[in-house]
Amino acid sequence: MANWKKVIVSGSSAALAGLTLDTALPVASGGTGGATFTDGALVVGSGTGALTSLGQATDGQVVIGSSGADPVLATLTGGANITVTNTAGAISIAASGLGSGTVQTVSATGTQNGLTLTSDGDTVDPVITLGGTLTGVQNSQLSNDSVTLGTTEVDLGTTATTLAGLTLTGVVATGTFSGSFNGTTDLPDLVSGNGLTGGPYDGAVTKTFSVSADGSTLSVGASGVKVADAGITATQIATSVAGAGLAGGAGTALSVNVDDSSIEISTDTLNVKALGITDAMLAGSIINAKLVNDSVILGTTEVDLGATAASIVGLTSLEATSITGSFKGDGSEITGIASTLSTAGTSGTGTVALKTQSLSVVGSSGISTVASGQTVTVSADVASDSVKGIASFAVADFSVTGGAVELASDITIDQDLTVTRDMLVSRNAVISGNLTVAGTASFQNTQNLDVADRFIRMASGSTAVGDGGIIVQQTGPANGEAFAYDAATTRWSTTGSFDPSTEAYTPDSFMSLVVEGGSGIDVPTAVVAKFQKKGNIFVGDNQDIFIYS
Repeated sequence: MANWKKVIVSGSSAALAGLTLDTALPVASGGTGGATFTDGALVVGSGTGALTSLGQATDGQVVIGSSGADPVLATLTGGANITVTNTAGAISIAASGLGSGTVQTVSATGTQNGLTLTSDGDTVDPVITLGGTLTGVQNSQLSNDSVTLGTTEVDLGTTATTLAGLTLTGVVATGTFSGSFNGTTDLPDLVSGNGLTGGPYDGAVTKTFSVSADGSTLSVGASGVKVADAGITATQIATSVAGAGLAGGAGTALSVNVDDSSIEISTDTLNVKALGITDAMLAGSIINAKLVNDSVILGTTEVDLGATAASIVGLTSLEATSITGSFKGDGSEITGIASTLSTAGTSGTGTVALKTQSLSVVGSSGISTVASGQTVTVSADVASDSVKGIASFAVADFSVTGGAVELASDITIDQDLTVTRDMLVSRNAVISGNLTVAGTASFQNTQNLDVADRFIRMASGSTAVGDGGIIVQQTGPANGEAFAYDAATTRWSTTGSFDPSTEAYTPDSFMSLVVEGGSGIDVPTAVVAKFQKKGNIFVGDNQDIFIYS
């Protein structure tokens, strides 16, 4: 359900219903630096770093400090005649075999193995102190004074150079060995890889490894490994071996590439293809003797290639697009010459029989024609109120350049002006009254459009709600970026690739509006429904911010 949701910013007062972080909040920001901690675990600080966990303590474990390091969880251990019992949430310490009575005095004379007992001499509440450092303990004073490796016993303080009866399991040994191995099956086996036979070798017996060969491409003899005779086939040849003009390799036999238009392969033979030699392949300057036909016969006249004929005898017919020179006879036998002339005007067409008819050039209103001999003169009449023709323009009001007439200065028209054709105004046009454009108004200048009015009313003739806005054309009239009012959502919005001619507006995005709370209005409870749209912002009188979502 959409409603107003408060935005928490610096200085605002609001409670978070929940907060989810992508990463653990660091200690410097008031967090622990950790995502989770073990249930019941003790947590230890690490300066500015994340807190660390000692884990969950087991029965009887206590925290014991360690200088310069994190404390650890450990249990108390008993000693001679001291028993420690650890239970859930409790530690019991008991002593046995110590006899009874109160020790009041201790002789401080003498030292045993560096340890000395001293007393403060108080007979009421004496304090006994064990001091010194344990030293000089003999093997005879120890319960265990030796180490047995295999069947070899090594006393503390002595050196063993050999060990008998020792079995190593899961140990990586280094150095050198002498003697024989027992249990060699525990060593990794040496197996035959690709191209080898004879394995596996486990160290138990002697093995011989040999090289495997297929016998067709590689063979093995007394002298070693060699390429077998005739062992290299198309399979062993790489495709890169075939250079320009060749193909094959990688399992395909070598072959010659041909274009099959000038050169071909026929029955395993490379030869020039029939009709394969073109003009581009000929060097030029081929002599007539090399040609099967080296001349042309016109009528009864033979003209060799490269020669010139001034006259042709025996030619009975001739067709050409144009003929120059003179003809013998009256030309009555010549055919293909046009007998009529076609004419076409602005409207209508006609024909003139060249042998029997004349072509007339007729004038019209403002145009006169005069024929004299072979010449027809066409001239224009002087224009008047009743006659079309040539007119002159006052230099003070008009200028004519190359047939184009332009106004030389501003002209005032004090009557209605009706223009039924296109009108081009190359100077400024000032309209004191209203300008009504019944069609489409296009502004094609590269400069900006300045509008002195403070407001622009669009859809001024509308009597119902609808869409409307401003479109910036992009690649063409049917492609524009629109900023418009969407009547369906009652919001200002934008869209791309908009075709204004369709008048079908579907917004891609909406404008976010800011509603300010009045005096003492801090929450958006009274915001009108028109502004309760996703993304709109309300700023209260106390500067609290809400977003409708």
